[in-house]
Order: sequence, then structure tokens, then C-alpha cells
Amino acid sequence: MKTQAIAAPAVLTALAFVAHADPVQGIYTDSASCDNHGNRISTEEFGDPSVFGQTQWIRHASTFTQDVACPMTDDPTLPNSLVEITNLTGRSLTDLFYVGDASLTGIGNTTFSNVDGLASQLTTTPPLAALAFRIDSIGMNRNLVFESITANNVFEPGETWAFIVQDYHNDLGLAPDAFFSVGYADGSPAPGSSASIVQFVPAPGAASLAALGGLAIARRRR
Repeated sequence: MKTQAIAAPAVLTALAFVAHADPVQGIYTDSASCDNHGNRISTEEFGDPSVFGQTQWIRHASTFTQDVACPMTDDPTLPNSLVEITNLTGRSLTDLFYVGDASLTGIGNTTFSNVDGLASQLTTTPPLAALAFRIDSIGMNRNLVFESITANNVFEPGETWAFIVQDYHNDLGLAPDAFFSVGYADGSPAPGSSASIVQFVPAPGAASLAALGGLAIARRRR
């Protein structure tokens, strides 16, 4: 018997409220690591202008750094990366997360140690959770080390940010700023991308988040 996916009205209202030009559907949950941000849902993904729409454009680069973001999880024997992004969207952005890839094949995974939680899309079967952290300069995971306009954790139009990805590793040797495919975590096909910049906003409530999870289960059963 086929199970139909029925969306709760509250969930549809919440998703409509946070929808943008290229919305993505997924969730974020905290893990016992650096910082806690509560249950969240994804609204938008940003990346290279050759792939993404103009309202999602960011310029990006990366290099190595000796700086540490979350000292309690850092491995001093492993190199850290400094990722630089510039806002080309024309909009002020908040609640941005760095999300590594988690490959369904087990090849192309991205790992790092300044982890706040786990992120996954609800459009893949089965959904895989990928490592994630919020890009900010507060809490234990102070990864945002440079804001070119105002130090307020708001990614303003034309502003450049620099943030630390601690103990970064990608199975395929991709740079930490390989933002070249639409879709994050397990929805970002290797070898095109190593990670994503995703906007996650607070979930409208525990019931709505549970309903989102139910939608994913219903899709898998169809």
C-alpha cells in the first residue's frame, strides 16, 4: 500500500514564510559538541556564481591558518582552514551555517572538528546527517574571525567574512570552499562540492519539526 505525504498546514505556513528564490528543505539538530542552536530548518543555499542564481551568489577562497575556533575539540596535529566568502547577493544575511558533505556512497565525505550539530536534507533516501556549524563569533565555537564592514554577525551586501574550519578533511582532496553544487549534505553530489553555505532559521516548533520528519518518512514509503 502506498503512503501519501500529507503536509500539516502549520508546516506549509512555516515553509512559505522562510521561502526564497531557491529554497531547500532540510533540518539541523544540535550535537554534544561546541555550541547549541536548537532545532532549525533550512531556507536557502549559497554558492559559486557559475552554479547558483544571482540572489545566492558568494565569492569564495580558502587557505590554511594556525588559528583555532573551538579549543576543546581542536587536534593540534591537524591543519585548520580559513575560508573567505564575499556577499554578492545584494541582501543582508543571517543564520548562515557551514555544512559538510555526507556521501551516500561513503566517498567524498567532509569532516571537521568545530562541530555544532548535524544537518540533512529531507529530499534524499535515506537522509544522511552531515557535520555543521553556525558561522559566528559567539559561544565556544568562535569561528568567524573577520567581517570587513561591521562586526555584528550580519553578512551585509558586499561584505567579506573569514571563518575557521577546524581540522578540515575531504576524502577527495577538495578545498573547504568547493561550493559548486546545488544541494547540501547528502544532497550535494560528489565530487562537485565539499561543503555548502546554508541558511537555517529556528524551527517554528517541535510539532512542526516532527511533521517535517514525517514528510520525509512518507516520501521514502511511496
